[in-house]
Amino acid sequence: MSITPETLVAAAGVQTYLENTAFASHTVDLLSGGFTNFTYRIHLHTPIDGRSTFVLKYAPPYVASSILGGPARTPHSLERQKFEAEAFRLSHQFSIQSDEVTVEVPTLRLYDEEIHVLIIDDAGIGSRTLKEVLINETLPTALLEEVGIALGLFLGHLHGSHERRDVDLSLFAKNEVEKEISARVTYSRIVSTLTGKHEYPALSNPLLDIPSEKLATFSKLKETRSREIWSSTAADAMTHGDFWPGNVVVCLRRGTDGKVEALKKLCVLDWEVAKTGLPGLDLGQFCAELYLISRFHPHRKESATAVMTSLLSAW
Repeated sequence: MSITPETLVAAAGVQTYLENTAFASHTVDLLSGGFTNFTYRIHLHTPIDGRSTFVLKYAPPYVASSILGGPARTPHSLERQKFEAEAFRLSHQFSIQSDEVTVEVPTLRLYDEEIHVLIIDDAGIGSRTLKEVLINETLPTALLEEVGIALGLFLGHLHGSHERRDVDLSLFAKNEVEKEISARVTYSRIVSTLTGKHEYPALSNPLLDIPSEKLATFSKLKETRSREIWSSTAADAMTHGDFWPGNVVVCLRRGTDGKVEALKKLCVLDWEVAKTGLPGLDLGQFCAELYLISRFHPHRKESATAVMTSLLSAW
């Protein structure tokens, strides 16, 4: 079968692609939550290293979620997968293990650069994102603080990786597409969004009454931070680039009664935006997302705050 950009957008095509490989699978499940890529959990006929499931990511030449909106598709650079593959290759350099918790980057098992497919270790069928866990579960404060401390130590370890001679970050310094996206998405639209002039005028009904001097401050901030993202000084630190609770998978140990007994491990996913850059962007994005959880789910404010406070103190 000839593999085309359309083959791997369906589970049946993934099965066909894998059938003559060590990853031949009897079941392929499309995973929800993906925006840029098509992501599947594959269930192998024959386990590898004791594992019967893995995760396969296919990067099409467009944003995967745009396929749901009809024939118009948003183009996206296939180069993105190269950076993610390299991050997975360096998983043992970025992961950390303490006496309490392991925070890991999944191990890369296969990278088909021609077809744009990655296969990585699966965090587990029962695992869920930290965002899901925070919204849907009431966990002990001590465990939430454990999560925050572990992630804070992980980020500090990642951001300081340039100081270790055994880590080569030269490829990540070349992730110019994602630098442009970070500058545009995070800062370039601040003023137009606040004034209701953006293409998605979420704050235009009614318009916010923001004094002109404050808008001028926001405009200066946009220019300064955008310039810093591209500056040579931003080439020192390794950053994840899309660090938010939806990209952290939580594996919990539960008792026979279903209650949470302990935190087994945390897995940090989605590294295609990985680049050398400003560590503050990783911290800011993660804390902003936790704040939004507390705002949209007020009964989870204490949980989100516990994770945020402990993360910042550990970092």
